Formats: sequence, C-alpha cells, structure tokens
Amino acid sequence: MFKKLSNVFLLMFLLMASFQLQANSEEKYGAIVAIFKNVAEINQQIASNEDDVKLQVLLQEKNSLFRNLVLIIRGSFIDYKGQDIDNDELILLRSKISINLSRGNAVAVQRDQYASEYILTKRNIGEYIAFLVQASRNYQPKEEIIKETSDRIETFQQKVKDTPDPIQGDGEIYQDLAKNHADLLKIYAVYLDFLDYVLTHPDEIVTTSFFQKMSLISFISYINSQEIFRNINYKIAALRIDMGGIIVSLCIMLLNIIAFPLVSKTCNRLVERFILNDDKVENVELVFMSMYKPILYLMLFFGIDLSMNALLYKTEIKITLDYFVYIIYALLFIYLLFNIIDSVAAVHSEQSERRNKAYSRELVLLLVKSLKGLVFLVCLTLLLSHFGINITAILSTLGIGGLAFAMAAKDSLSNFFGGLNIMIDRIFKMGDWIKVGSVEGTVVEIGLRSTTVRTFDNALITMPNSLVSTASVLNWNRRSVGRRIKMHIGVTYESNMDDIRQALQDIKDMLAEHSGIANAKERQVSKKARNKFLTLEDVHGIKSTQLVFLDRYSDFSMDILIYCFSKTVNWADWLEVKQDVMFKIADILEKNNLSFAYPTNVQINRNEESLLMNAEKLMAE
Repeated sequence: MFKKLSNVFLLMFLLMASFQLQANSEEKYGAIVAIFKNVAEINQQIASNEDDVKLQVLLQEKNSLFRNLVLIIRGSFIDYKGQDIDNDELILLRSKISINLSRGNAVAVQRDQYASEYILTKRNIGEYIAFLVQASRNYQPKEEIIKETSDRIETFQQKVKDTPDPIQGDGEIYQDLAKNHADLLKIYAVYLDFLDYVLTHPDEIVTTSFFQKMSLISFISYINSQEIFRNINYKIAALRIDMGGIIVSLCIMLLNIIAFPLVSKTCNRLVERFILNDDKVENVELVFMSMYKPILYLMLFFGIDLSMNALLYKTEIKITLDYFVYIIYALLFIYLLFNIIDSVAAVHSEQSERRNKAYSRELVLLLVKSLKGLVFLVCLTLLLSHFGINITAILSTLGIGGLAFAMAAKDSLSNFFGGLNIMIDRIFKMGDWIKVGSVEGTVVEIGLRSTTVRTFDNALITMPNSLVSTASVLNWNRRSVGRRIKMHIGVTYESNMDDIRQALQDIKDMLAEHSGIANAKERQVSKKARNKFLTLEDVHGIKSTQLVFLDRYSDFSMDILIYCFSKTVNWADWLEVKQDVMFKIADILEKNNLSFAYPTNVQINRNEESLLMNAEKLMAE
C-alpha cells in the first residue's frame, strides 16, 4: 500500500512539475482575486435587496468568503511587491492624463484618474495582504495588526469622501467615465469591508499559542515557503491549489488510513478486557457498543474533511462543500445520539426487570421517541440557522397557519391524545392479551398514532388510537390471581346418593388443598396502594371462589358443577393445573364407585304374536 501511495504521489509531482502554464501576478494569486470579485457581486446584491432575511444570508455569505480568504492568506507565500501590479497599464494611464490635461479634456482626465486610482487601490490591497501574510508567519502581536488596519481604514474613508462625482453628459466617453467610477466605488467597498473584517477578527490572522502555531494552515504555509515548491506553486496557481495543501492532505489521508484500523482494534481490546469480562459493570458494553460505530465513522469523516480542507482551502468549491460537510456531521451526531438514547433506555429497562421494579414500557417508548424527536428538531434548527434560514419567520408562519394545520391534522391529533389516554389510564400495555370488538390478540406496540395487535393466527392488525381509547376493551391480563376453571361432571342415574355426597366432599377437600388452586383462606399480598372504597379483589383481579355442587338432572346424567380458579393466569400453566384437577376428580369418582355418564338410548322389543292376539281380543269384545 505504501509503495502504491508513493508512486501516486511521485506521478502527481511529476505532472505538476511539468505543468508549463506561465501565470502573471494576478493568475498566481487567482484564488484571492476570485474572492474579492465574489464579494463585489454580493455587495451589488445587498445594495439592490430590501428583504431582511435575504440580506442576512448575503452578509453571512460575505463573512464566509472573508473567512476563507484569511485561511488562504495564512497558507500563502507572497513574494511580490504591490508596486508590480499593473505597472505598465498605470504608466500608460498617467501619460494619457498628462496629454488630456494639456488639451483641456476634463472628462477624459477624470475617466483615466478613476482607472489609475482603481489600480492604486489594487496595489494597496496587495500590500495589505502581503502585510497580513508576514504578520501571520512572523507571529506579530495582535495590536500591530489592529493599528495597521485602523490606519488604512481611516485613510481610505477619507479617500472615498475626496473622490469627486463623475461629470455628467451624453456620449460614449461619459459611459466609460461612469463605468470607471462604479468600478472604483466597488473596489473601495470591498477593500473597506475586508479591513473591517480583519479589524473585528484579528485572532484569525494572529498566531499567539503553540497550538495555533501547529495548526493546519501553519503547516501548509511552512511547506509553501520552501524554495523547492515555490516555482511549482506558480505553475499550478490557476488550479487554485498548492504543494503545501497537497502534501498535508496526503499526509492526513495516510494517517487516517493507518489510524482507523488501529483505533478500531484498540477499542475492541478495551471492550473485551475491561467491559465484557467485568461482572461488576452492568450493561456498559451495550452503551459502549452503541457509540462505537458512530464514533469511528465520525473519526473517519473528520480525517476526510480535514484533508479536503487542506487541499481545497483556496478554492470556491470548499465553501459549497462546507454545507454538505455540515449536513453529514449533523447526521452522524444524530446517529450517535439516537444510539445512546436506545441503549440507555434498554439498560434501564433491563435493570428494572432484574430488580422487579414496575415500569411502563409504553411510557419508556414514548420518552425515547420524544427525545429522538427533540434531537432531530435541534439538529434541524442548527442546520437551518447555518444555512441562513430565519427560524423566527418559519415559526411565525406556522403560528398563522396553526388553525388550518389543526383542522387538517384533526384525526392525527385525536389518535395522539388517544394514545396518551391509553398510556396514562393503563388500559392495557405491551404484551397484554386483549379483545377490542372482533380483534383479539397480543399488544405489540402502542404508538403515537396507532396500536398494533398480533392475533393468535399470527396476523398483525393496526388500530387507530382514537378508536381503541373509546371502545370497550377486554383485557385478559389485568388479573393477578385467578383464571377460571368451570366444568360439569355427569354421573349415571344408577349411582348411590350417599356415594355422590361423599364424592362432592372429597372434591371440595381436594380443591382446598391443591397447590395450584386459589383459596379464599390464603391472603394475597400486593405492593400497590389500596383504595379503601374498592376491594383488593376488584382492583388487582384476584379470584378464589370454590364451588362444588350437584347442579342439575340432565337427560342421561346427574351433573356435578365444579367452579374454581387457578392461582396462575398463564395459559400454559393454567392448562396444566386444570389437567391435574381433572385427573384427581376421575380418581375420586372411581374411589366412590361412581361412573361417568354418557348418552344412552333404551330400546324395548316386544313379541309380535302376543301383540296380534291382544288385538283380536280387543276386536272380539
């Protein structure tokens, strides 16, 4: 891998070294010139715009351009003097001014004066940028930069006041005069704006601490200042990149490629050594593992972002890329915070179950969703503010359209409040066996809009909360003790009544002593608060009734009613208890000489001859 990277770097170096573009002084520093042109265009838009929101966006865009310009200045190596800018053109203009003065052509003189003043202003800007580069490289104190900037502002403000208005008239020369005057005012405004920015942000130029000296731009500036890279930088200036940015970018990418697997393996070792094998720490591995991937992704993207900043710090593309970078960082932080919320909620739920603490999974789920919604809204607000969108105006618009929104979202709001009613009144909870109308099954989830139920044939049904909260809900899980066992046992009519009486008593005794049958004599303990107006049995669903009676005479049996409740409410456990009771009843009946009755038919067969004789006798009589 290292061999491939070195070959790629060598190829790039040879290509750039063979780049034969001869650039003049303006092309060498095209990135700086382009930023000033963009600022001039923004100033024109500001002058013709009256929308406060749009003005705020334009001002933020201008400050972003100046911020990028400062980064370029700190990473550049300026080796020319301001007097070199457009020197030939300035000499020609001065000659034309002298000639026009002698001819008394005042309009032409003013036109050329504007043009020459434009060049002198460009020289002033170049000299000031060179001053800032040296100030940053030589670690000059902030006071010197502020003093120099303040003096230049005062000088140029006076120059703007002393600039005469253009002579009015018709003709092409007057149009050229007006154009030169407008161009001069534009460059004055751009220069003064930049001076004001530096005056209010001198810390972006000054290097005062060790960490600032070790900054990314300082490394780039140091590399660009080396003699071996200066000629190469001049030849690739039109591409808006330099060797300092290329080398630092490649170094960052290389470090990122090396560091990512190392950090990943180190984190895995730490988790295995100090977390997964540590019995004293409960569920910490769950929280850590939920943060593990987002943090690694953040580290990887940070390296990519840093290398792109180093490579493209002079280009206009960087400003556009910064918006996308901000969005990606926001999404990664949302991913991280969502994982933390989920893992912490899971840990607290598991700890509550281990300690047998009652908690509402529905409210926990609602809290988790609310926190995620809050995180998303905060990140969205920060994104909109970063892009210059006025949040106050959006909120005002929502306030005006609140009534229309409420009418349109009436059903959604009713479902939302229906869900809150279900959770607050605890009509049912997740995992309960309920029946609502024709829908019967286990509650899967109680959401903000709907409740989902898994039927016993494994179908998933979604019901609006507004419908569920107003319907009659049959909840089979809202009982603590007592699931009913009811049956009729039929014995034959040939049975002895004394045997039946004894069997009834034996069944009663069996139920009273059965470990799985609820007994009224046993006290059911509950940790929940009691209401003196309600019985414990009604509030918590406790049933312990035991009834054993000879209930009725059926067509072919005498029926014994057995009515009792199991202690468990679990279906499988209830079936087991019921089965045991049925076996013991069978033993009791056999012990008391009783037999189970079953449907019987009695058929009487008579002799046909006797019937015939009886008929003849009746006829003779």
